[in-house]
Amino acid sequence: MNHGTRTYSGYHKHVREEVMTIEKQLHSEMLALYQRAGEAVGYWGGRYLQAVRRKGGYATAQDMLKPRNAGQRAGLDKLLEARRPDLTLEHLILKRKYRALFSTGELRIARERLGQLERDGKNVRRERIYPDDLELGKTYAEGAKKQVRVNAYERDPRARRACIKAHGSKCAVCDVSMVQRYGPLGRHFIHVHHVKPLARVRKGYRVDPKRDLIPVCPNCHAMLHRKDPPLTVKRLRSRVAALSR
Repeated sequence: MNHGTRTYSGYHKHVREEVMTIEKQLHSEMLALYQRAGEAVGYWGGRYLQAVRRKGGYATAQDMLKPRNAGQRAGLDKLLEARRPDLTLEHLILKRKYRALFSTGELRIARERLGQLERDGKNVRRERIYPDDLELGKTYAEGAKKQVRVNAYERDPRARRACIKAHGSKCAVCDVSMVQRYGPLGRHFIHVHHVKPLARVRKGYRVDPKRDLIPVCPNCHAMLHRKDPPLTVKRLRSRVAALSR
């Protein structure tokens, strides 16, 4: 009887040690994921890194698999917009060696977050993915197996027109005019940048076109969003001016 009890206890001790080893591996990979995402697409998830260091990788992963609001999804959406689902936590925990750590429900959530991307992307038209030029509620895809999902925040085209009327259609960063650069082809083409990122504003926020929106060219728009939070127009304009001296 005692021999059997010791064997049973030893077995469970072995299982616990194995689980702890896998949890440590997950923790290490989650830290590495932060670095990889930053180097690959310029997304440095500071809050994510703090949580992993403070609570540990496994506990952080469980928290991140709970229902999330728009602000909490910003990191995931940014990686998906960059067409790098392989840099997401959801992709990581679906690896065979980590599946045993999570419940069936948690694994289902991870699959749904990534799988929805494929289902939504099968029959949609191809589009550019600059966030402020996208239409409400649409899903956008590039390539047969590389789909992206974009936050469907409400964008009022009247606000866009009011912004251009107030500020003009030249880029507020580099002063380029699409019409001057490309002729008639560039007429009416300019991006509208939200000074306050839409992922960080409350639901029902009323946009002031003159204060909250500003026209920028596609290149400068992309550069503004290379940082998280985005660079300010003033700061990027200073960088451009310094390089042109």
